[in-house]
Amino acid sequence: MSLLLTRRGVLTGAGTLLAARPLRAATPRRIVIAMPNSPGTATLEPSRDYGNVSFRMGYNLYDTLIGIDYRDGAKLVPGLATRWERLSATEMAFTLREGVLFHDGSPMTAEDVAFTFGPERMSDPKAPGYLQTRPFLPTIAGVEAIGPMAVRVTTTGPDPLLERRLAGWGSQVISKRAFLAAPSFSAWEQAPVGTGPFKVKEFSYDRRFVFTAHDAYWGGRPVVDELEFRVVPELASRLNQLATGEADFITEVSPDQIPTIQSMAGRAVAGGAIQNVRAIVYNKFEPALADARVRRALSMAIDRQAIVDSLYGGRTWVPNGHQDRSYGDLYLADYEGPGFQPDRARALLKEAGYGGRRIAYRVLNNYYTLQVQTAQILKEMWGAVGLNVEIEVKENWSQVYQPGLGICDASDTIFWQDPVGAMVRRYGPGSNVQRVIKAWTNEEFNALCPVLQSSLDTAERRRAFRRMLEIYDEVDPPGTALHDLTMFYGKKATIAWQAYPVESMDFRATNMI
Repeated sequence: MSLLLTRRGVLTGAGTLLAARPLRAATPRRIVIAMPNSPGTATLEPSRDYGNVSFRMGYNLYDTLIGIDYRDGAKLVPGLATRWERLSATEMAFTLREGVLFHDGSPMTAEDVAFTFGPERMSDPKAPGYLQTRPFLPTIAGVEAIGPMAVRVTTTGPDPLLERRLAGWGSQVISKRAFLAAPSFSAWEQAPVGTGPFKVKEFSYDRRFVFTAHDAYWGGRPVVDELEFRVVPELASRLNQLATGEADFITEVSPDQIPTIQSMAGRAVAGGAIQNVRAIVYNKFEPALADARVRRALSMAIDRQAIVDSLYGGRTWVPNGHQDRSYGDLYLADYEGPGFQPDRARALLKEAGYGGRRIAYRVLNNYYTLQVQTAQILKEMWGAVGLNVEIEVKENWSQVYQPGLGICDASDTIFWQDPVGAMVRRYGPGSNVQRVIKAWTNEEFNALCPVLQSSLDTAERRRAFRRMLEIYDEVDPPGTALHDLTMFYGKKATIAWQAYPVESMDFRATNMI
């Protein structure tokens, strides 16, 4: 039977990946995960890197004050803190869990939590983790110990997402003692000390990363003694390792290879669509794309469902605009998005006097699942309405962002189950699109970002988000949403393990039953 789980099923905790969970005894004591890449930089320090690979591995090394239960609708649950409360619009107090030990055996205290967010590691502009953590923790003004096992977090202003931020990336708690004892920051970031279920044993960048079980883990010792995350760039090689038993899991499986895995004896497929919008970005400062009507035409010429059906076999979904159902009260179910309107696209190009000017579409060689194939389909769809788009395959992101860029690919991870986590983080005034690529800016959009980020009024936030979607899709498009990104895994069928609707892989005992 197919072991694929729909995204909605994961978010509601509605199903399990295996029809009948095998006994825990079937789980090997050592698990090998074959993946295509190392992290973006040579680090396991979460304040220094974020991306699919870092999320995948780091989830097993660290804990946060607040946890997220992805098996129960991404509900917030106690983590390193057993309780928390908002003292005011800008203050929150946390009571820490007693008896938590770091990987080196030292006890976690309030001083460790305060140091984690402090100037030596991340809050000072000169700190090594400052730049990478600003998109995740921009409102935190300070974290202080107010008792041996109590801390107070102060923000620069009201932040409706503070609980989510402290449960997310960048908020992992580390050992103050171990950080200060490390001979250098470089040495630290290759063997950091957290409180998670596994600790670092070997760091071999671009080869493998080996983690061993943290015997004293507060959440229960892992079922697995050792994890090896092995770098195997080619999918064909990963499939072979899965078939021969050399690897227990493989990642980044393209949908066309799902039948191959299902035909392997004792192998299964897990995963599906995740909380990440596969998108494309437009450079409005490129002359051919300066007119917003041309960018609207690019969006309206795309038959998104055809891409999902042809490349993904219907295993992901097309969102209604750049949003996600996990947004809860902020999800705008009645918003339609650009839709597939080829006749309207042709009319817009005529109104804009487009005239067939060349547009460079720069892609990497399948950095994203089926990236090149998607680009080829998009080129054909755009050509059908009169757009002259040429694909340029590049080796790295620096080449993609060189002058002359017209269109590039993106995946917009939805942090915090809120539109701030994608819409503001990816397209706001401090975003990669505006500050790094420098492909787009819009004054009205930028003015709405603080409302979405700081208002505690849900109705006001909904109004701001709706207008931002209108700007994104109609008024001055910086890009367009295609579909939810997928994350499929091949695995040994005897291993009881559930894929989450995020990039992380969880090998805690609670996810191995």
